[in-house]
Amino acid sequence: MSTADFFYEAGALKRTTRSGWALARMANRESVADHSFRTALIAMTMAAMAGADPDRAAALALLHDLPEARLGDMHHLTRRYLDEPKPFRQVIEDQTAALPPAARELIRGRAAQWLAQDSVEALIARDADVLESVLHVRESLAERPELQRRWFDYLAASIETEVGRTLLEEIRTTGPDDWWPRAVDRPPG
Repeated sequence: MSTADFFYEAGALKRTTRSGWALARMANRESVADHSFRTALIAMTMAAMAGADPDRAAALALLHDLPEARLGDMHHLTRRYLDEPKPFRQVIEDQTAALPPAARELIRGRAAQWLAQDSVEALIARDADVLESVLHVRESLAERPELQRRWFDYLAASIETEVGRTLLEEIRTTGPDDWWPRAVDRPPG
């Protein structure tokens, strides 16, 4: 394996569909890479709002699903039957083995922080992961309000941070299409 191999492997996440949405018979199934991008952006924003380290929170969120390049996406029902942290650690070690030492240690360290969930940035990144899914539910299940509400409530129950709860309420009261008329109506600058 080489650094280029690592990048190609990470690219597999662009072709790995998130599996949990199949349970909802959701047509708009995003890739793991789609999910990870917005999760990192949410984590960075949340950390800034909470006075935490935005770069660290974004890095944790960006890396949180990297093992899925090898394991595939595992929704919560699948994870119930697996000893998830052990394979996650092993996959990260294997994926980063050929990287230059500084990069290898950075990624392994951030992955360990994600798993430990013992810093404000890790908790924020985890909440960002959930909030990204809440946004996807709001965007994709508008035509099925009862199922949207059930998924929203299920996901919302796992939000742990104050900033996460604040954003959850904002998401609850803001429609997925509300942003663009406001952007168009607002004068530039």
